[in-house]
Amino acid sequence: MADGLMMYETQFFGFSPQTCVLRVHSGIQDSLLDVMLVVERVIHKKLKELPDNRVTPSQLRACTESFLQLMKERLDLIFERVEQGILQHIFYIPENILLPEDSVQEQHVYTEKQYQEMQMEIAQLQQSYKCEMMAKHALLNELEEQKMTEIKLEQRVHWLNSLDNTWKNNAVSSIPESLTFVTELAQEIPAVLAKIEEKYKDEIEQKQALGARTKDKVLTTVPKY
Repeated sequence: MADGLMMYETQFFGFSPQTCVLRVHSGIQDSLLDVMLVVERVIHKKLKELPDNRVTPSQLRACTESFLQLMKERLDLIFERVEQGILQHIFYIPENILLPEDSVQEQHVYTEKQYQEMQMEIAQLQQSYKCEMMAKHALLNELEEQKMTEIKLEQRVHWLNSLDNTWKNNAVSSIPESLTFVTELAQEIPAVLAKIEEKYKDEIEQKQALGARTKDKVLTTVPKY
């Protein structure tokens, strides 16, 4: 097979010339094998008709394989020249021929240095695009977090508004005043409790004394074993 990749020919024909030649070679070998099998069966049939035939089927198969190997070697030698002719004169595009889809190269000719600079610029643009996409994802995540925060703030504002409306409905003018009122009320609770204890001090002591006597009486009436 030819050493060159023949990429330009592959682009034009739509298939690799080497692959085409290889398939032709394989097809000829397969056809040769089929023909030799048919010839073997015919020879075997003719030999069976001879009265003094001493050739066994295994001997006939060995002869067929030897002849087939010889034919393959001859075919390979011949096909090398056929392959060169096909690749050099049939599936071949001369170097001075430019395909229509590549005609733009005649108008815009680039040197190797310019091509490398273009590749570097493409790589930089790809890197910039990648960074912009990462920044975009980060901004989208931040925007999502801000939306969640906004929803929570709206819930808090709604709750405060509801609380404010409730206090207003109960004759409380504003939130600061209501907080002041609750604080003052909480500070007055200990004094109110002390007054209640002082007012009912005698009754509490009587109940405690009565409870203590009842307990002693129960303990003295319990039988001892």
